[in-house]
Amino acid sequence: MTSFSTDETVLPHSKELNFAGAGCDLHTNSGELLSLLSNISIPTNPILTSRFSMRVLVNEASPKPMGEPHFRGLHHVVTASFGSDNIFVFDILRRTVNASVSTVAARDLRFWKEKLVPISLGVLGAAMGMVPMHCACLESDGDGLLIAGLSGAGKSTLSVALSQEGFSYVSDDWTYISRFRSSVVAHGTSAPVKLLPDAVIHFPGLTRYKLQTSMNGELAYEINIAETFGTRIERACEPRWLIFLERTRQSGAKFTTVRSCKAHSYLDSSMERLPVQLFEASAMRDLTVEAVSRLPCWLFRYGGTPRFAARHLRAFVANRQEEVLV
Repeated sequence: MTSFSTDETVLPHSKELNFAGAGCDLHTNSGELLSLLSNISIPTNPILTSRFSMRVLVNEASPKPMGEPHFRGLHHVVTASFGSDNIFVFDILRRTVNASVSTVAARDLRFWKEKLVPISLGVLGAAMGMVPMHCACLESDGDGLLIAGLSGAGKSTLSVALSQEGFSYVSDDWTYISRFRSSVVAHGTSAPVKLLPDAVIHFPGLTRYKLQTSMNGELAYEINIAETFGTRIERACEPRWLIFLERTRQSGAKFTTVRSCKAHSYLDSSMERLPVQLFEASAMRDLTVEAVSRLPCWLFRYGGTPRFAARHLRAFVANRQEEVLV
């Protein structure tokens, strides 16, 4: 495993940033990188902020392009490389990221916005009291809706369809959940929405975009949902309901209540196991999973287009909101 250190005495530029409800203490030798990351920092309520530190040394002598991603892990340390000159070491126990990158990487806004920041939150999240959950999140009149489901269940296309039905968008694939007092808060990032090639059937406007190869090797449209569809963006909300999504071949839509124990089992099974050194982080994560599983939960089975499903969910949420007002 590659090892190196970043000495703060040669990293004179520093700033406090915020990504998806987590504070980031950045130290770097590059004013250009500081400016780039400042542009994607999202102000957040400091009461909700967990913290990690990021130290990035930009090698001005390296003009090498980005390479394919490779990850290795040992206990509480994860190493990620994007070519020989772009190395990131994540220490989950200490909540730190130490990196050495080329000038090409330091100037690549898309890399930091769409890959490195989400990766950092995903790797370090549990140690910060922030749990990455494989679900979408939409918001309506202050109420958050979490949508969980297996890969391929259609969370991303449904998220776009819900945004066209009046919901605000928080996230479509990974949502970062933290606890605050007796409730939970869901945070999104500025990562793009990833839509598989067949999504163009439902959203013809995608034809003006090119398919791209995602980090997992899939071909997909990676789009800014606000620019492409005029969607309202919310960076955080308080989830009120949890929906488990399941597509069927038979047309129609049906909601079935799900007991909290089953919701807990599903959420827990979708989490990666943490190393034994992170027993405190594991305990915090368990409390967050328990809090989310106590939300009112339903299984939503549907057969039809994303817009068909979105309209049923829109009516479902409206009914739940009316019940609260009565």
